[in-house]
Amino acid sequence: MLRTFWKKIWHDEKKLIRAAAIWFFAGIALSLFIGKQIHLDKSNLITGFDYEWYQIAANNIGAGLLIAASGILLSVPAVLLTLFNGFMLGYLVMLSASHYSAAAIIAALAPHGIFELPAILLACTIGLKPFSWVLRYVRTKQSVDWKKEWRTIAALLGLMVALFTVASLIETYVSPVTMSWLQ
Repeated sequence: MLRTFWKKIWHDEKKLIRAAAIWFFAGIALSLFIGKQIHLDKSNLITGFDYEWYQIAANNIGAGLLIAASGILLSVPAVLLTLFNGFMLGYLVMLSASHYSAAAIIAALAPHGIFELPAILLACTIGLKPFSWVLRYVRTKQSVDWKKEWRTIAALLGLMVALFTVASLIETYVSPVTMSWLQ
């Protein structure tokens, strides 16, 4: 029954998830094109962090909720925030490439990124929903089944929170270990 529920959500939301992924990866591509034009004093960059997993989780969950809730403004902020997240990831990788090997960067990002990236995409998916409701109504005059939509949003939010929590645990306890193997 639970598997059927998630399959149905995937079937219904895959276009929005794909759109979220396009915006995220467009941000990465944008960072690769214009990131070299941004001159940053690298001596001011923080070389490490000393945050607990729950602080990272709270920060990421807060950002995810902001992206999701910004959909109320017809999804424009959700798109821009997702684009910005992709841009920042691409820019961070570009900056890191001048100091670390590709293997070290992958070792630092991949373990928690496997969970964090889908969480960001789910946040954007939720943020894109209001625009999709308006678009569906304009195209087909089909009204929104609010009970179904709120149930879907609640499920996606729950999954997003779980993914951000797992990602923060891995970022705190696993990523430093995998990075140390390559330094």
